[in-house]
Amino acid sequence: MTFNRDALPPVADVLARLNLAASRLNGSGYAQVRCPIHSEDNPSLSIHMQRGNWRCFACGEAGGDVLELYRRTRDISFIQAARELGAWEGR
Repeated sequence: MTFNRDALPPVADVLARLNLAASRLNGSGYAQVRCPIHSEDNPSLSIHMQRGNWRCFACGEAGGDVLELYRRTRDISFIQAARELGAWEGR
């Protein structure tokens, strides 16, 4: 049983699973969404739509990839998040 980073879905697909609508990309490849961690109504979370790294400028939460955003939003383990996103191989 192993984690396969290459099997993670695109950032846009993960945001759709979390019911988050991204704004237009800026020149650096970032979009703004409302932060699902602290349930704010304003789009304070900035996420890179290719790499998946993100940071909320309101609550200060940040992470290196979209899997971490998914995990924290759903309050589940790394393995469970990887399974739900199809990136955990094995049982």
